Amino acid sequence: MRNAGASIDPPSDPFAAAAPPVPEPAPPVPEPAPPVPEPAPASSAEPDPPVGSVTTPRGAASVPSSPSTAARKHPVRPGSASLPRGVSADIFGDRMPHPVTPGRPDHQNSLPPPPPIMEPWPVADRTVREEPPPSVLDPDSEPKSALFRYILVGVIGLLLLAYLVPAFVMTGRVLPGTTVLGVDIGGQTREQAAKDLRERLYAQTRTPIIVRQGTRRLTVNPQDAGLSLDVGATLARVETGFPSPVEVWNALTSGREIRPVTSVHQPTLAAAVNKEIVSVVESPGREGGVEFRGLTPVPVYPRVGYRIDRETVARQIAKAYLAPEVTVSVVTQVDRPKIARAEVRRALDWARQAVAAPLTLTDGVTSVQLPPATIADHLTFVPDHGALRPAFDARRALAGLERQAAGRWFIDRREAARDATFVIAGGGPRLVHARPGKRIDTERLAADVISALDGGVSRTVRVTTVDGPPLVSDEDASKKGIKEEIARFTVPNACCSPSTDNVGAAARLVNNRLVGPGETFSLNQVLGRRDAASGFGGVASATVIRGQSGTDVPGISSFATAMLNAVVRAGLEVVDYVPPDVHQQGAPVGLEAAVSSPLPDLKWRNDSPHGVLVQAYVTKRALRIVLWSTKRFDVELQGPVIGATTHLTPVSGAGGACVPTPGRDGFTAQVTRVLRQNGTVVRRQEFRTVYEPRAEVIC
Repeated sequence: MRNAGASIDPPSDPFAAAAPPVPEPAPPVPEPAPPVPEPAPASSAEPDPPVGSVTTPRGAASVPSSPSTAARKHPVRPGSASLPRGVSADIFGDRMPHPVTPGRPDHQNSLPPPPPIMEPWPVADRTVREEPPPSVLDPDSEPKSALFRYILVGVIGLLLLAYLVPAFVMTGRVLPGTTVLGVDIGGQTREQAAKDLRERLYAQTRTPIIVRQGTRRLTVNPQDAGLSLDVGATLARVETGFPSPVEVWNALTSGREIRPVTSVHQPTLAAAVNKEIVSVVESPGREGGVEFRGLTPVPVYPRVGYRIDRETVARQIAKAYLAPEVTVSVVTQVDRPKIARAEVRRALDWARQAVAAPLTLTDGVTSVQLPPATIADHLTFVPDHGALRPAFDARRALAGLERQAAGRWFIDRREAARDATFVIAGGGPRLVHARPGKRIDTERLAADVISALDGGVSRTVRVTTVDGPPLVSDEDASKKGIKEEIARFTVPNACCSPSTDNVGAAARLVNNRLVGPGETFSLNQVLGRRDAASGFGGVASATVIRGQSGTDVPGISSFATAMLNAVVRAGLEVVDYVPPDVHQQGAPVGLEAAVSSPLPDLKWRNDSPHGVLVQAYVTKRALRIVLWSTKRFDVELQGPVIGATTHLTPVSGAGGACVPTPGRDGFTAQVTRVLRQNGTVVRRQEFRTVYEPRAEVIC
């Protein structure tokens, strides 16, 4: 059943019947026909539409009514009987609740359910993406941005190609533009660069270093000073891997200068400073003192001198090597002595009194004479706050006396303490174990001797003994590194002559002598006085060697020459030696030593971290000296190089005083010692000797 149309009652207002024109509806969207709602029962009453509403047929377009029209519309009350038959009140608007009639059944009071709300045909939700409209000012913006991207990618590709191509070419080689001391090594491998540097810098690395002191101009040879170019360390600063963009740019534009690395051997540099600069520039001051020449005390008066800071000069020389812009300037300083001349004269009088008579050493049972010569050999004067203080070396004096005691000694040798030492047995060194025991208290004895010499009435000194450990233990001796032979030298020794006996006596005093690290060996100090009490034979005669006067017995200079050559071949430091005036037949040219008592002396220093054991023995025809320690260097001797030779005409003599003497030519000789470690030269040292000619004497 369909709802009825408009009311058939005549309108109260004649103008109300004329409805305003309804606009033509839009074409309907095809949709399925909605289900027709089930008609309500005819007897059911519909509520009246609200006042002022217009009843519009379902499905027709609603036309809003003006207020005036609504006011003139016939009022319709819900539930009234004024509606036509079959018309329900729900067509006028919202459904009003139907009043519940008391007493009526629930099915009569309840209204039918409202029809479902009509919805239009469901349409899928389509979200439209809004895009900004193209720019009105630049309609061609899209093509231009794409072109810019293409250009940017091309530029980046060209830059990357410009870096990678030279980088791959430079990989594994020295970057182009790299120089060392002006030598271009760019584009080479490390091996090629090392060879090129050694060849092209050969002369520059041997250029003397200029040292100035006032108006003086001195030179130092880099090789003699232990200075050299360390090619390996220099090339370690050079990059040969895959270069970075910055390194490629620097290599192609500016290049790079590599600072050379130098190798400095400090002991050799110090020796060169002493030889080339100190010996020329310094005028060393001299401290006042007293020395003994035999039994005669000799004054040594103070003298003002000039000295230099050797360590500073050595650093400046090392810095100036391969750096021409660096100048080495030497500044001298005044060296003023602390001992006055008056103090020297006082000490001289004290020394004369000290050697005026012998001393007697006694323990109450045994007595030993301490002669003036032994006192003079072991008595020195030490500067002490402006005064000269006498000092006596009791330990060395007793060592010499013990050899002369012939059984008359203060301590039984079976009870005496013994220091650990070594002996050569079975072709190698063997440790002689130390043992505790009795020993003389040498410190107290030294003080008592000085007191007795200081104007005392009695010249007898009491000797005391103490029990204690040895001065050198087994552990101390084992740490000295005495394990292999490091050098030896042999000189011929004719049989059955005074000189042969004296060489044997010297060998006995030196044999098994242990020289500790840093210790200086003095041959005159070890041998002492060359007299019969020490095993020497013959009569000591006066000597003059290179202007130094002394006395000695035959054969000692031959022993000194053998020891000098052993020390040189061991790579040890030679501190002081004096060659003879005239070359001795059969002696090694350029490496000879002449000694006398008290001067000149042969001194060498153990500059190694190990001990050195001296083995000296005499066979029927030769003297052999062997040094045992831990080997440090491979030693090579170059020369001798003989220089200009001079010759004197023979001299004739007559009478009983004439002694025939063979002539000797004068010449210069130079021997170079080269020290190597693992094949690398670490030091060079030259031994230069000028021999005087001697005319032949014909009787």
